[in-house]
Amino acid sequence: MKEISNLPRDLVEEVLCRTPLTSLRRVRSTCKNWNTLSRCESFAKKYLAGQAREREFMVVIMMDFRVYLMRVNLHNNNNNNLESYLKCEGELISLGDEVKISQVFHCDGLLLCINISEEKTRLVVWNPYWGHTRTIEPTHNFPSIHMYSYAFGYDKSSKSHKILMFMNMRDEFNIYDFNSDSWRVLNVTTTHWTIWFTHYGVTLKGNVYLFAREKANHCDFFLVCFDFTRDTFGPLLPLPFAQCLIHRDTMSVSSVREEQLAFLFHPWHTLRMEIWITSKIEPHAVSWNSKVFLSVSIKQLIDPQYQFNLGSFFVDEEKKVAVVFENGYKDTRRNMAYIFGVDGSLKEVDLGESAYEYCYPLVCSYVPSLVQVNQVVLV
Repeated sequence: MKEISNLPRDLVEEVLCRTPLTSLRRVRSTCKNWNTLSRCESFAKKYLAGQAREREFMVVIMMDFRVYLMRVNLHNNNNNNLESYLKCEGELISLGDEVKISQVFHCDGLLLCINISEEKTRLVVWNPYWGHTRTIEPTHNFPSIHMYSYAFGYDKSSKSHKILMFMNMRDEFNIYDFNSDSWRVLNVTTTHWTIWFTHYGVTLKGNVYLFAREKANHCDFFLVCFDFTRDTFGPLLPLPFAQCLIHRDTMSVSSVREEQLAFLFHPWHTLRMEIWITSKIEPHAVSWNSKVFLSVSIKQLIDPQYQFNLGSFFVDEEKKVAVVFENGYKDTRRNMAYIFGVDGSLKEVDLGESAYEYCYPLVCSYVPSLVQVNQVVLV
């Protein structure tokens, strides 16, 4: 151990920079000097810059109630090894075998994990690089995930991160502020619309975009932005087409380069999937590219009876592909990634068997950062 601690700094930095993010916690426990160096801000910037490899990007994926880090390189031309497109580096965070993470949200390099147990709900905010966690007790503690939904963002004026908690199908909102370390009731009303809780929102530039549905007409769906700086909802924002939607249709949103939104639509009766990308997105306005990014027939490519459930996805504009994560169409315990090309091509990547039936994989973009959460340090 003494020999390790006496290695030259430049050699230690070289070793640490080659360490995957999922192994950083174990490496820090090797010796005190390595732990101290890895927490130096100048080294941290160097490490994170090295993680951003050319033509690769990182995503966080939840499978089997666990959270993993995945590297994506869709420019890989090795068609004989499809798994090389999507490389799962390992579990990103572990809160114990008894903990089941049912949802994960990314904002500004932080992850909000929703832990559902048989007794209560617990919220854990985590920075994967620092190893800092912050446990937050919700204002209401129901074990059922169907009671409450969450969103994650930050206040641009105070630089404080916030969590929005809302009761499904009801106009009841609470907000948690990291600076004050407290919850408060949010005095907002949604008179003619309600948040459609079965679909997850996505955070973009500190604000969260959610699906909303008209109360009077259940076939009218929109996007709505919650502005964490003003703590209020913006107006209803149109989807890229005007057509009647129903709850059986699959809808999903994703961020594109942390700048735009992508919208996935998969109507149950046609089994045709479309993905649209915004040309402009703000809390009070949205415009969509006039041409659809991707349009493919799920019926012809996968199976005549197959339909996406959550439709968790991301797109690579440069490579002109979309990757959708779902359970398998032949085996609902298989976690699958479907890589669709705008040319109509399809590649399938088997991500392994799930211990739970109908535990759908959930993916979100991930860009590491040095943001602090200031509560607990996991060495």
